[in-house]
Parts: sequence; C-alpha cells; structure tokens
Amino acid sequence: MGFKHLHYIGVGLIFLLTLLGCSPESTIEDTLEPVKGKALLKSNTFYGPQISLGKGHVRSWLRLAKDGTPEELGVEMSKNLLNQLPEGDDPVQLVLPLHKKAKENTPFDHIFFDWNPHGHEPEGVFTAPHFDVHFYLTSVAAREAIPTYLEAKPLFDNYPPPGYLPVDYETPPDGGTAVPMMGTHWIPTSFVPPFSNILLYGSYDGEVTFVEPMNTVAYIDSGVPFTEAYSQPAKFAKTSYYPTVYNVYRNPKDQKQIISLSEFVHREAE
Repeated sequence: MGFKHLHYIGVGLIFLLTLLGCSPESTIEDTLEPVKGKALLKSNTFYGPQISLGKGHVRSWLRLAKDGTPEELGVEMSKNLLNQLPEGDDPVQLVLPLHKKAKENTPFDHIFFDWNPHGHEPEGVFTAPHFDVHFYLTSVAAREAIPTYLEAKPLFDNYPPPGYLPVDYETPPDGGTAVPMMGTHWIPTSFVPPFSNILLYGSYDGEVTFVEPMNTVAYIDSGVPFTEAYSQPAKFAKTSYYPTVYNVYRNPKDQKQIISLSEFVHREAE
C-alpha cells in the first residue's frame, strides 16, 4: 500500500527542540563490530559529543577506513538506554552534532534525533514507540527555519527535480507529510504498515534535505541485527560519499545500540 492511501495524515507535530547536556567532541581509535561481521584492520572512529537522553546518552560517530573513505556513520545509544528512556507524553528531539571528520567526508551536517514514546501520526502506522533518526544534508539553522506548511506551502511543494529522489518514493500532494523544522517526508511506494524498520527521504524548497531511518523500540530491543540496502536517487547535488545501506544492531563489544548508514559510494554532483 502506498503512502497516499494513509489519508495523507502528517507524520509529525510541532514540537519544541530540546537540546540536553553534552560532553566535548572526541576522537577515539576503535574497532566497532563491522555490519557484516567481516574482520577489519584498525579503523579510525570519530565521535560527536554525548547528548543526554533519559538516564543515558546518545552520540553520533563516524568510522573511516585508513585511506580516509567513510565506512559507517551512525548513532550510538548507551548500554541499557532502552530501559532508561523518558516516558512523558511528548517526543524528545535532540540535535546530535557530527564530528568535523564526518562533515569533511560525507554530505551530512548533523543528525536530528527523535524519541517518540507514543509514536506519531498516522494512527496505526507510526504509532508504536520508536526513534526517528534524520541525517541532515542542510545546516541546523536552515532546518530550524522551516515553518509550517500553511506558512510556506510553495516551498514545501517545490519538490526536487526528477532524478534527485528515488523513483520508488512518494509523498502526498497536499502537504500531509510536511513538518515544521523538518520538511516534506517521502516514503517507499511499497510500504505496508505497520512498521519495524523503514527509511524515508526528506525535501524542502527543491532540495533533498535528509535521509531518515525509523526504528521501533520493540525491534531494537529484540537484538536481531537488521541490514538493508535502500533505494538511491540517480542524481546528487554535492560530490561526496553517500551511504547505500542502513543498519540496526547491538555492538557485541559493549552492548551499545547502533543505528547507522554504511556501504558508502562516491557520487559526482550533477
């Protein structure tokens, strides 16, 4: 069932941006478990600052190969965080800064991380407790300046030119997935609710603005690794390395939960 059959209800509400305590950006040599279990030589892993969430924390990280090419970019959740999350009625929205190495070696600027304790609209589709992990290609200031659909309908309805989004993604024409401080959400045409893991794209004013894995707490807590290639556009606005796979897994070394993008491919801008 395509998203157009879900009554075009928006996937979010206007929520306050909550940036909690953080520690300084760090650079650490590490060897996170590879997604496909294949042993790697030492890689450089670079961490963004820790951001408090409930009784734990989350942070961004990037693993680079020795030649400097990106291997994996993601979010790390502290051990047992799933049992220490805030239980209020409102979502918690966090900006996870990226290490400067991530900005230099990938097209992404920051991660906008949502904890949704009761899910969000549409009812019966995304209402399970879950995380929305937006990997943004635009700056924090540009994202925060996105108003409501009623305030900027022409900008939300200005979709990227053909080729800059995958052909098997769609969005309703009435702004039903247009969310302030986020943008318009695009969903796979093959999607049939409910969901456990899904990847969305985002756009605003003619540009692709984010890639968004969404993952339920129930699936993450199951401990079953998830790895899936996702549809790619034919054209790219910036020359860089772009991911082609998204992953959900538990790091066996320290039991921290990971949501990440991997299998980076070099793309030339058109």
